[in-house]
Amino acid sequence: MPCKIMKNFIIILSILLSFECFSQITNYNFSTENRIYNENIKTVRIHPENWEIGQPVLNLYSDNRLLFSFDQIESQPEVYYYDIIHCDRNWNISNISPVDYKDVFHELEITNWEDSYSTMVQYTHYKLYLPNEDINLKISGNYVLVAYTLNENVKNIVCTQRFMVYEPLVDIIGDVSIANVSDYKSYFQKVDFKINKKNYRIDDPFREVKVVVMQNFQWDNAVTDIQPTFIDNNFLTYQYDDKIIFNAANEYRYFNFNNLEVFSENIENIEFKKPYYYIDLVKDKNRMFDPYSSAEDINGKYIIKTNRFGNRSKPEVEAEYAIVKFRLEMPNPLSAWTVYLYGNFAGNQLTENHKMKYNPESRCYETLMFLKQGYYNYRYVAVKWKDGKNISDHSFLEGSHKQTENDYYIFVYHKAVSDNYDKLIGYKVLNSVKK
Repeated sequence: MPCKIMKNFIIILSILLSFECFSQITNYNFSTENRIYNENIKTVRIHPENWEIGQPVLNLYSDNRLLFSFDQIESQPEVYYYDIIHCDRNWNISNISPVDYKDVFHELEITNWEDSYSTMVQYTHYKLYLPNEDINLKISGNYVLVAYTLNENVKNIVCTQRFMVYEPLVDIIGDVSIANVSDYKSYFQKVDFKINKKNYRIDDPFREVKVVVMQNFQWDNAVTDIQPTFIDNNFLTYQYDDKIIFNAANEYRYFNFNNLEVFSENIENIEFKKPYYYIDLVKDKNRMFDPYSSAEDINGKYIIKTNRFGNRSKPEVEAEYAIVKFRLEMPNPLSAWTVYLYGNFAGNQLTENHKMKYNPESRCYETLMFLKQGYYNYRYVAVKWKDGKNISDHSFLEGSHKQTENDYYIFVYHKAVSDNYDKLIGYKVLNSVKK
């Protein structure tokens, strides 16, 4: 009898903790997008351990880990905590109990941190590996990592970062080609693929399976909720002429300031005005009508590195911060468009912090960014308001060429009638050049 009472007590306690934890999560005031809410927080990243330009996607059954990191600039180091929140395929918080996807209820502190050294700008570098000894993820799907501080038990969100966990239950076979519809042939790339569900049960593919295709891990032009065009035995075929197509755009622009004593390519000037380095990039031009020119870019990502004073071993705490000036030449301001600076360093998001302003004196769109030393990819994205929403165009200022090298990411979600969350059952990366 005592054993039965104790067992029932444990069950009730688990349920109460579950409801308490869920209540705390839903009371968070934050977006499930990649966002930074504190101006002292810089260089927020999440990527596979030991693969700096990899995407934040983790195999549920592997021993691999993701590395989440950020810097706190020029202020007394804070104590930061984190939480992990499960989301549905549309990045809304899932309507499931936290005990269904993680096995922890107490506050989780980010304990791995280190102060910068030999830098003019002082900062503290924080990092966290997922999963870790404190938290283990139980199910696949979309997740958001929330970093925050505690002030009298009030959670102050400082940043959020998306990541995905998948379980390889289906195989994906695909290809990227030039769009074969006449209106798109010169500028668009088409993604065709098949899902081999093998022995995995899917009763109603049209209702249960949802697919998302992304170009270069860009959220603003992803193709979502795609239906199969054909079902045959174990295969779901997705082959459209004009639906899973993407403007090929152009190779990313780039610059490198790992060495502050040398003007590398695309840097016009470097000047130190205590306490900061100031870097002027070469004025960029509108590339809409330029011919295609091949470039070894990294599809919008960036790498932190430094050669200052021979410091190369630990760029995460040895790299300097600098104020970088971006300029896009334009004879007159664009009447119907807003210009944004875009890239992975901006979270692949079109936010106010990356909106550019037109300077009539220089006849340039300009903005300043506080960036950590390294190699950066970037581009200029034009955005206009149409049909009640913002429409982004990655080619309006960059040009578009069918030869452009792009990565395409395919995510396959499944939610059966009996399921209470969206499983991520398949993941595939295709490249427009590499076969």
